Amino acid sequence: MAITPFENSDYEILISDLIFDIYYSEISISSRLVLLRKMTELITRRFLNLGVGEKMELGDITSSEKNPKYKTTERLNNVNKLLRKDFESTVNNLREIGNKYSHTQNHKISNLEEWIEAENLIWDLFSYLFVQYFLKYNLSLKSDKNVLSMFSHLPPEIRFRTLQKLFVLKGFDNIQLIDKYLLAMVKSKGWDAAYFWLISHREEIQSMRYPSEDEIIEYIDDFDENELPLPLRKFQNVFGLLSSILRNPKVKSASGGIYNTFEEAVKYYNKKNLEIYLSSTQEQIYFKELLYFCFIGRIPMD
Repeated sequence: MAITPFENSDYEILISDLIFDIYYSEISISSRLVLLRKMTELITRRFLNLGVGEKMELGDITSSEKNPKYKTTERLNNVNKLLRKDFESTVNNLREIGNKYSHTQNHKISNLEEWIEAENLIWDLFSYLFVQYFLKYNLSLKSDKNVLSMFSHLPPEIRFRTLQKLFVLKGFDNIQLIDKYLLAMVKSKGWDAAYFWLISHREEIQSMRYPSEDEIIEYIDDFDENELPLPLRKFQNVFGLLSSILRNPKVKSASGGIYNTFEEAVKYYNKKNLEIYLSSTQEQIYFKELLYFCFIGRIPMD
């Protein structure tokens, strides 16, 4: 039997209400954690592409004994094994935190440390959406430039976690991945951290294969001359190129980024017409849906 896919429109009102109550209302931390458990379910549905009417409980994901007849199990079996392990662990941790304050046998009041832990886990879940995307549509020199441009509208920490997980899964796979990882690190962790990482991995990066002339031509053809992110023709090795990019004054000045939260990022996201930028291919449309999901209910704040 076919599985009903996840549609943002089916859950938009619910997500908007949850985001408002969790982040913009005056409810207690304990109540926020209970609602965050519900948000965990929605992100999980989005990740597994389980739509309206499809049975899904967090326990089906976190249980060591999966029922092979469940659609949840069917979807999980299609997830990259290493990503699945992290995904299940994150969901389980959020489920346990939420359950702790959902039941009356626990009479203790939650604290700020638990909230910070839960929010950190939620951001991991958001990043897994994009890890899965870039596993389906490989992040490389051939990646859609509009997708990569709009990816930069996410909070830097979400981008950093996405690219860090991709790096763990793929290693020193290609120049595009390492470049985007370093730039996300500049904005999330600071320029010094990114440059230290580059120097620390100098040997591995110098051993990376440099793009061929045909690959360079194909890459350049997709950009105007004045907007070329990677000046591949000016270098013969990956380390030299990446080192030059990091030392660029514009990159240095971007250390720390201009926004860090969804609330700070949403005003930049709202300026883009996604129907123009992300509607030409299935690759773009899928990314547009993920991006839209992440910004549902977010209120712009300076």
